[in-house]
Amino acid sequence: MQARNLIRDMLTVVRNNEVVEASNKAAMQEADKREKEAKKAVVFSKAAAHEKVIATSFKCMQDIEDGILQTEDSLSKLTHERYRGFAYLQVCERRLELREKRPPAETFQDALTLALTSEKQTLEAARKELLELEEQGKKIVTELRDKRKFLSEDTGIRRLQMMEDLKTLSPQVALPPVKANSSPKNGKAEPKEEKKEEKAEAEKTEKPEEPAEAPEAERPVTAPSHVMTPEEQKKAEQASKELIADTLKLLEKTSCHRNKSLETVFKVKQDTSRANHRSEDCLSRRTAELAEMKKQLEKHALDVEAAILRAERSLERTERRLDVKDNKKVEKFKQDTAMLENLRGIRDRLGEDIRNKFAALEIDNMCRRVTAAKAAETKMKQSLNRTNSAPTLKKSSTNEAGAGQAAEGFGDKPPEINVADANNGTSTAAKSSPGSSKSLKAGAAAGLQ
Repeated sequence: MQARNLIRDMLTVVRNNEVVEASNKAAMQEADKREKEAKKAVVFSKAAAHEKVIATSFKCMQDIEDGILQTEDSLSKLTHERYRGFAYLQVCERRLELREKRPPAETFQDALTLALTSEKQTLEAARKELLELEEQGKKIVTELRDKRKFLSEDTGIRRLQMMEDLKTLSPQVALPPVKANSSPKNGKAEPKEEKKEEKAEAEKTEKPEEPAEAPEAERPVTAPSHVMTPEEQKKAEQASKELIADTLKLLEKTSCHRNKSLETVFKVKQDTSRANHRSEDCLSRRTAELAEMKKQLEKHALDVEAAILRAERSLERTERRLDVKDNKKVEKFKQDTAMLENLRGIRDRLGEDIRNKFAALEIDNMCRRVTAAKAAETKMKQSLNRTNSAPTLKKSSTNEAGAGQAAEGFGDKPPEINVADANNGTSTAAKSSPGSSKSLKAGAAAGLQ
């Protein structure tokens, strides 16, 4: 009887202990679950805030990429237009340099000189403006790339932070401590009991956590089942607003530079083309005028030459028949001789003028044949000629050969125009000059006949 009573009491105590232990275990599991849910809510709240900033940063990076492409395209257009203007500038400078070699009588300021000077000023001003815009564009591209780099680094840091936060939600299973082997005195019963206790503890720790945590850890970060706290939402919105504001300022600056670049390129292209067309038109008209003047002067030279020949023959006949005692005839003969000398002086002046017009025409024709490649080649040769390594190198150029020969051919001495010998009517050949061409010879012979 006493044994049964003790057994009943013992079993009642054991059941009561088990009930208390089970209730305590459920409470602990519930508290652990609530703690995990709170931790999960904090992690997902941070992830949502990061996602919002990342989305804004990604949009800003796309806009920045478009801005970089547009600015680089603007820089390409500016560079091409600057190269085009530089080619025009080389031609203009070469033409001015060639026209400085004109004879002194032709070095007045004509319409062509004014047009070339105006074109040079226009090209230099346009080149300076294009260089300034290129510098601004390069700075803008650098700022855009720095901004994109900052956004990319910030996005990477935020994603790493999100991964670190998510790792804290994964189940952490504690490994059982390693125990030393029991001594042979304890026998085989103790290791078996230890193994049973370890299995029981492992089951207690694993069973309540596996079903609750496995599906939750696999949930996507972008779809949290909670709402952000007002503070986190405010911070995310503030960060997004700052990023948007900075990016919009930079993009607005990029857009302004783009519009200004396109307008400048269009304006510079029009101005340079207009100035170049004006110079070409003036050069064409100038060469036509010089050719016409030269033609008229040669015609006058023919008339003067024919008049001189006839006058010389007439005065020679008059001189043979002249009575030295007749003062009136002697005086008239002297006046006629002085008039003939004046006519010869006019012939010399006409020859000089023809030479000057011919030299100016040759130089202007050389100006019409100048190209950017020829101008650059001449400039390079001149720079090489000025080096210290070859100070005695001759400064010669194929483009300057014609003008140099023309200038040397028209020296200070007046040309000897063909004159007929008074005694036998034959002509003596003189130095070649513009006034002693075959046409002039034919005209003089026709005048004599």
